[in-house]
Amino acid sequence: MNARLFPWAAMALLVLVLAVRFALTTAVVAVPTDVMEPETPGGGPEIRLGPVDVRELHDDGSWNRLDADGAVYAYASRTVSAGGVTVHLGEGSPFAGTTVRAPRAVWDLDGKSIGLSGGGQVARNDGWRGELSAATLDLAGSVLRVPGPARIEGPGFSVHGKNLAWEWAEGKITMESTTSRISPVKGPGRKG
Repeated sequence: MNARLFPWAAMALLVLVLAVRFALTTAVVAVPTDVMEPETPGGGPEIRLGPVDVRELHDDGSWNRLDADGAVYAYASRTVSAGGVTVHLGEGSPFAGTTVRAPRAVWDLDGKSIGLSGGGQVARNDGWRGELSAATLDLAGSVLRVPGPARIEGPGFSVHGKNLAWEWAEGKITMESTTSRISPVKGPGRKG
C-alpha cells in the first residue's frame, strides 16, 4: 500500500469505529422537526410523510378526505397520526360540505374513525359552525361525537353544551346541558 494512503485509511477506520460505537450505544433516532410523532405508542414499522392527502373511497362514489401538514402511518396498527389537519366529510354525496379542522388527528383505518384529541372546528357550507373539545369522527356512522364542551352556531342562534352528537348525513344535532341564544334574523318575506 502506498504510504500516502495511510492517513486516509486511518481516518476511514476511525469514522467506521465511531459509527458502530454510536449505533450500538443509543436507541435514539433523529427525526426532522417538521414530521409528526405518532400519538399512540406501540412500535412497529412506520412511514413518515410530509404533506398528505388520505382518501377513504366508498362504493356509492362518496369519499372522506384528510389533508395534513405532516403525518405518520403506523403499519402495524393501521393508523395515520397527523398535524395541521383538515377533514372533508362525504365528498361526492348529497350531504357533502362538512369540513373539520384540528391541530392533531389520528385516523384508525380499521375502526373507521378519526380521533381529534386537541379538539377543533367544524363547518358546513350552509352556515353551520362549531367549536369542539376532544372529539371523534365515526366515519361508518357519519357522526361527530364530542363528550365534552361544544358550541354550535347556525343562522340566527348559538348553542353551548356538552355531549354533542352531530349526524352530518342526516342533518341532526343533539346536545346535553344546553344554553341557547337566539338572535333575530331577517328572513325572506319578513319585515322589520
